[in-house]
Amino acid sequence: AARANSAQLAGWGGNCRAMSALEASTALSTRRRPGLGVALVRFLFSRTGTAMLAGGLLTSIIRICHNLWLRRRRSLLEKSWRRHVDFGIIQACLLSTEHLETLGRVEKRTLFVKPIAEVFKNEYILANILEHAQQIAASDDPMLLTRLPGDLKWHILNTCSNHLSACFAPYHVFFNEARRSDSYYRSAWYCFTLTCTQTTSSGRWFITPNKPVASEDIGTLRIRIVLMNEQELREIASGATEQPTVGLFNGRHESRWKVCTRFADLFARQVHSVTGATDVHADWGPNLCGTNFKKKVGSGAKLSAMDDAPRNYASEDNCLLRIHIPFPSTVPSKTSGQKDCVAKDVVLFE
Repeated sequence: AARANSAQLAGWGGNCRAMSALEASTALSTRRRPGLGVALVRFLFSRTGTAMLAGGLLTSIIRICHNLWLRRRRSLLEKSWRRHVDFGIIQACLLSTEHLETLGRVEKRTLFVKPIAEVFKNEYILANILEHAQQIAASDDPMLLTRLPGDLKWHILNTCSNHLSACFAPYHVFFNEARRSDSYYRSAWYCFTLTCTQTTSSGRWFITPNKPVASEDIGTLRIRIVLMNEQELREIASGATEQPTVGLFNGRHESRWKVCTRFADLFARQVHSVTGATDVHADWGPNLCGTNFKKKVGSGAKLSAMDDAPRNYASEDNCLLRIHIPFPSTVPSKTSGQKDCVAKDVVLFE
């Protein structure tokens, strides 16, 4: 009986060792088995005829997909071009009512045209601008900043201010010397904002009377930095400058006048919001930038008296920024007083 029990135990031990060996072999083979991706790469790089055929087929599929993507991209670009939509660049322009009363024209002069990604390098800000530009393009309001969140407005306006100021870079240096010596440089205040609009009225071919006006005679839908003289905005807001009774030159100038009047409305609202005055000719006081953004701590003695309490800004608040632009004159600036020869900084904080 003892010998039988010993033999039975020995058999069980042998079975356990056999099972352990089998499990170890299975685990080892499982660990050594290559993954599907590795096996596919090995197969494609092998020199068999089947591998070469599969590699050629995969290359053809990738090439077809790439060509379809390029065709789709070209189709979208062509569609945008035919619709006169160009969000890839940003244009800075000056609007003037100099010839509004006599000729019914709102003159427009381009200051610069740049790729929009070069102006707004932050991808988050750029994505917000493009998203809201597409939304506002379908509305009647051309003012882009009325749709953007308040925390982004200052950064967008400050970025535009840097690019606009660079257009007059030498004048700032010459104007700065007017305090020390006779200078023929003066200065003026301008305001700017961002718009997104497309002129659909005729008038582009007014200088070629033999060319018929077609349905394609529309402007380009793009984002613009619109710059206007502050005094002109005050006159439009107060009613001193109005649309001439004989009408405007053509539909394009009507569209520009609409931008001017909307800009003047935002300007009047901003004057009242910052100064509390109902007179659009009121002085801005120490707030040279023309906005009522909450300032940072330590911005200076003059700004320390401003209200630090948080405010709930409306969508039409802080949609413009003032900029100080020097210009050459035919009369020495010292004849108009030393006060006009002081460089003014409108950037309260960055």
